[in-house]
Formats: sequence, structure tokens, C-alpha cells
Amino acid sequence: MSGTTQPRVPLGGFDATTAGLGSIVGAGAFVAFAPAAAAAGPALGAGLGIAAFVAFLCGLSTFQLSRAVSRRLPEDQGGDETARTAARILLGPYSGFLSGWTLIWALMLSSAVLALAFGAYAFPEHPRVGGAGAVAAMAVVNLLGFSRSSWVTRFIVAFVFSVLAFTVVVLFNEAPHQPVRVGAEIEASVSGVLQAAGLLFFLFSGYTRLATMGSGVRNPSRNLPIAIPAALAVAFALYWFMGSSMLAYYGAAALSAETAPLLDPMQSVGADVGTGAVVIAVTAAALGGLWSLLESASRTASAMASDRDLPSVFSASRNSRTGPVPWAAQAAAAVVVLLLVVFGELDGLLGMASFALLFYAAITAVCAFSLKDRTRYAPRILNLAGAAGALLLALALPPLSISLTLIILVAGLVVRLSFRRPRSSKTPPAL
Repeated sequence: MSGTTQPRVPLGGFDATTAGLGSIVGAGAFVAFAPAAAAAGPALGAGLGIAAFVAFLCGLSTFQLSRAVSRRLPEDQGGDETARTAARILLGPYSGFLSGWTLIWALMLSSAVLALAFGAYAFPEHPRVGGAGAVAAMAVVNLLGFSRSSWVTRFIVAFVFSVLAFTVVVLFNEAPHQPVRVGAEIEASVSGVLQAAGLLFFLFSGYTRLATMGSGVRNPSRNLPIAIPAALAVAFALYWFMGSSMLAYYGAAALSAETAPLLDPMQSVGADVGTGAVVIAVTAAALGGLWSLLESASRTASAMASDRDLPSVFSASRNSRTGPVPWAAQAAAAVVVLLLVVFGELDGLLGMASFALLFYAAITAVCAFSLKDRTRYAPRILNLAGAAGALLLALALPPLSISLTLIILVAGLVVRLSFRRPRSSKTPPAL
């Protein structure tokens, strides 16, 4: 998972698609295929296709919500928490809390995955130390008030995309020269393909940033419905070639055991050029993703604190040259992610992050189904399909990942239900 900040100059359709790719193509591509191969075996491509299709359906729902919220609440800044705003209006305050609480944990768990991906490639001997250092560095950047600009996003996506395409060529080129790996083959099954799709949904979860860009895009009602499937299609093509090349090089059984599957084949390039390029690419993608995800988590927590859904301390902020910085929420999010990096396992955190992302996507689709302000190209049946698909993939994930994430989400909701919040004098507009 990755993200961008709202651009200052409205983007056209092509630029919006590029920005969407910057949100979708990230460090998760360097680590997600191994656990997915362990689940789906040689049917990895089928799982990837299902994940992309569910992301497309949920992307339409997210765009619908963003459009409705921006029309009824022009002062709302949109962004990742659009579904929280819509859930509060459409489904009630507690549903709004659950949506926001799920989003915060999805962002923090995704941050931990990116940090460990960085550690696995840049510091293979001490991945947790490297990951913790990346989290601390990006937390400081956010606390100082620096924001990620659109040109940084374009540079990162261009470089990372180029390196990943290069790895595909190397993997296919070296595959015929690899020895036959002896080991138990992984048989494809329906449950395994669905589990792989749930894990690989993580690779497409950046569609939310593109779908909620709103005023950051010229004529969003026309350009965004085109940019969303276009960005997902390009990302799917890249990921499909990546998955196919890894299967050709390793085989499903050997791939499932790799923590950093792109390092070994790139050593064949020589003079450390290949491995160096991969390490630089994963560093750029992981740090850029952490920069954005930690900021989004803290701003969502701060907004929830302002709505009295979280303790008021998290709404504390200070002014910087780029605007208010929610320092208390920033620090809290960084501490939680550091703990996840130190004590969590990459595969387990990936499963938990995917479950939280899918559950949040399902809430978004349900909210979109409830909308009165609708567009002709997104009928309710697509919202239902998106919600059903997201829940199906979420429940197909490893049971431990489901259980741990549900414990976190339910515990937060129980605590929220235990405290009575004063009623607001403002009546939210209908959507």
C-alpha cells in the first residue's frame, strides 16, 4: 500500500492515472507474492485477477462516496477518510467510528508491512532494526511538517516501475538456467486462490487515494471513472508479469519460502547493479509509502478526536509552514507501528493489513449502496458485488490474521460504546 498528498494544481486524466499508479505500485510488490504463492500455488495469477476486480468495484464505491461528500460538504478535505465521513452520515456515529478505527489500523498495519519490506531488502541480517529506523525517520519528517509533493510521487513511481519491469526481464531470462528444485508442490484450490486474492488485495489498496482526489483532478466526474480502472489495469499487468516471472524462476514451493524474492535473481546482473537497483527501489517505495501512510493515520485519528470518537489529546496540533501538524496523533501512530515492526512477522502483518483494508472497503461499498446521489455508471448491484467480494476475500485470509484484527476492531468499538458522546448541535446533510 502507498499514497500521495492532494495536488495543488488540478490534474488531467493522464496525470491522474499516473498519480494513481504512484498510490498503487509500492513496496508491497517486493514481498506479497511469496505468501500468496504459499496459498495459491501455480494459480497465483487467478488470485491476482480476483484481487484487481474487487479493487475496481470498491474503487467505484469510494469514488461515489467522495463525490457525494464533496457536493454536500464542500469544506470536507476528502482523502482516505471519506468513507468515515459518509458512514457517520448514512449509518450513524458508531458506524462512522468503526470505519475510522478500521482505517487507522489498516494504515498502521500497512506501514509496518512496508517497514519490514524495507528491512528485508536493505538490512537482510537485521530487518527489524532497518524497519524501525525507517518508521522513526518518516515520523520525524511528518512531525517537522514536510508533505509529499506530486513530483516526488511521479519520480518514485517512474523509478520503481522501471526497476520492477527490469526484474521481470531478468527473472524470465534466468528461469531456464535454474536447477530443478525438489520439494512438495503446492496444489491450487479454491480456498487457496481466494486467500491469495485477499493477500494480493494489499497491492491494489492505493486505489482509495486516487478515488478520493476530488478537486485535485480537472473534471473529476469524467476523469476519475476513467483513471481508476486505467491505473488498476496497468498495475495488474505489471503484477501479473511479476508473479509469472517469479513462478518461472522459483516455482511456487520455493517462492513461498522467500522473504526477499527479488534479491537472488538480480545477483546475476553482476557488479551488484541489479541488487543495488532493487534495494534503492524498495527504499524509495517503502519510505514514500511510510511518509504518506503515517500522515494519513495521524490525520484520521486527529479528525476522530475532534469528533470526540477518540480522546481529545489526539487532536493536539502545532502550526508549520504547510499547515497544522497533529503531533500527538503522529507520535502515537509511530509508536504503534514501531511495536508492530519489532514484535510482528511480515506474513502475519500482511494478512492483518489485508483484512483491515478489505473490511474498510466493504464498509465503503455498503455506504455507497445507501447513497441517494448516484451516477449512472455505478448502479447498486456493483456496490453489492464490491461489498460481497471484499468480505469473501477477508474471510478467506489466514484465521490468525482474521482473529487478531477482529480483536483490535471489536475492542475499540466496545470501548467507544462504553462512553457517551455529547450530541452535536449540527445536523449532517443527507447524502
